[in-house]
Amino acid sequence: MNPFRFPRLSRVAALSCWALLAMPGASQAGPIVSGTYYQFGFGDAGLAATGCDPADPAGAFCLASSGTPTTFADASPWSFLAPASGSELIVTDAFESGDQFEIFDFGLSLGLTSAPGANIVDCGDDPVPCLADPSISHGSFLLAAGAHAITIVPVLAPSFGGSGYFIVDATATPLPEPGSLALFALALAGLILARRSPLR
Repeated sequence: MNPFRFPRLSRVAALSCWALLAMPGASQAGPIVSGTYYQFGFGDAGLAATGCDPADPAGAFCLASSGTPTTFADASPWSFLAPASGSELIVTDAFESGDQFEIFDFGLSLGLTSAPGANIVDCGDDPVPCLADPSISHGSFLLAAGAHAITIVPVLAPSFGGSGYFIVDATATPLPEPGSLALFALALAGLILARRSPLR
């Protein structure tokens, strides 16, 4: 997925994200540490995900992973600085399948996690086997260098709540900066037009 293409927000998801960010007295999240799985909680579709109690006192009650080491996320938005090479954000549902998420960065949509499988399965409480299960909704999002503030909104939540995980890791290959990408696109468009112009 192109990290510099921003699809339009759905109205419900956008309102949920901005309401959470603008709420007076809302808990402020601490920075996210690269390479750590963070567990988040969620309720009905369209309502922004929370952290897990007690890291987020207003968050959901979460059952921690019994396998891969994880930590409870505090209140969203979940912020971090991506290095010069950029970062990869990975999000996965956990426990029962059927849920799907839209991911936002500073309120702009990065896209959706994969569609859940038709049959209900339970991948358990560990993010690693959940990521490997094709019936469980998950997604990977490339992020450019610099500041990021992530919120997650369920778009499907048939059980009216649950929990999932996200992890941020530095990418192995540097991502082009937005300015460089725009110059490349402009040069490519000029080349195509030049080839199509009739000779005089």
